[in-house]
Amino acid sequence: MIGLACASLSCDGFGDHHFVSSMRLMPQIGYRHIELNCWYPSDLTPLNIRRLQLRCAEAGLKPIAVYGSSFGGSNHHEISKDVCHKLRMIDAARELGCHRIVATGGARGQQGGMEAVLTALRQVVPYSEERGVLICLENHASNNLEFIEDYEHIFSELDSPNLGVCADTGHFEASGLGLDEVAARLHNRIHHIHVKETARKGEEVFVKFGQGVTDNRRFIDMLLGHGYQGYITVELAIEDKSNLLQDLSVPYRMFSTYEQQGRETVNE
Repeated sequence: MIGLACASLSCDGFGDHHFVSSMRLMPQIGYRHIELNCWYPSDLTPLNIRRLQLRCAEAGLKPIAVYGSSFGGSNHHEISKDVCHKLRMIDAARELGCHRIVATGGARGQQGGMEAVLTALRQVVPYSEERGVLICLENHASNNLEFIEDYEHIFSELDSPNLGVCADTGHFEASGLGLDEVAARLHNRIHHIHVKETARKGEEVFVKFGQGVTDNRRFIDMLLGHGYQGYITVELAIEDKSNLLQDLSVPYRMFSTYEQQGRETVNE
């Protein structure tokens, strides 16, 4: 199964806007799946999750992932809070009817570095297995989760079918990595895909779809060749939200063919 989703940040940006634009615009374009960026204090409360479930149903949108704040902590107090936060993310995902949580790490060498990520994951992964939820670790440029070797280190320490990669194509290229190598070395651990476009390889500057250098289709095709099953989430990580219907219709046309092919495969 291949599904196409849109991240709420694409419509609502990084502010606390309660997903209003996402609920209004995504169905107009044709998106049926939403990835909810839950970064603010009210987002993950049981009351708000119940409201989100109703709002998504009314909009004709199916939640497919909960995206939360990054892994990490500078001391055991902060890491303890981080563990509890990720456990709540897992429960919120199940309450919304989805089976993925997504988070990245802190700035490179900050928030306890890689060891803090691993310390939290050692406590959270068993619960994710119990609840049937995938933990998708997203790469970001200049982050504790950035390079292929970062992931290989994590998987050498924690081997779980519920722990994998959320491959962000634009951020991998912003870090100077080739997507062919990412697919070749990490394909069996990639549980989720974020597509975006970077203006130039090696620079963390993201642009509208069709205006950058990132070959998202080639990367997706390579993963499909390795048997990838899951979602492709569109992330329009730009500040200018004045022309969203057009700007989000472009990636919908670019990637909705994968969803259609996936439905045909399932129907067969």
